[in-house]
Amino acid sequence: MGAFETTEKIDGHTRIPIVSLQVVVDEYLEYLREDLITSRKAAEWVERNIIRHSNREHVVVVCCDSGGRATNIDVVARGTVNCCPASVVEIFKVAIISNAVNIILFHNHPSGDPTPSRKDEETTKKVREVGELLDIGLLDHIIIGRNGAYYSFMENNGIGGSSDVS
Repeated sequence: MGAFETTEKIDGHTRIPIVSLQVVVDEYLEYLREDLITSRKAAEWVERNIIRHSNREHVVVVCCDSGGRATNIDVVARGTVNCCPASVVEIFKVAIISNAVNIILFHNHPSGDPTPSRKDEETTKKVREVGELLDIGLLDHIIIGRNGAYYSFMENNGIGGSSDVS
């Protein structure tokens, strides 16, 4: 049986053991270490491997080194169908433990529409401000919808501050 094969289904969804998910994350990190991370590439991977077909919101943090390469990926919160109260403490705990210089924050909108809410904008601002205090830059906050749709705060000039890759 391969790393991703499983015979167990729950409510029509294939259950993948945590060990298999870790293999996927490890393989992706190895791939990204060879290349600068881009918002589109990271969004596609997070959507495809972590939150595809999910009926609830998830908040994912990608920790990056000073060259913009991913060093860790972590799901820091799971919410309901229309909200996910992400703790800034949890976001930065992962970043600090990972020795991150920068982070990219992701979350999904199960509705499929990646348009940011006012709360999404407030969270982005708060994470950026706390990151500046900790010298951990927020490279982007990406909201993932359906069918490849996503909203990048960076691409839409919504990050501000000084979170450039050094």
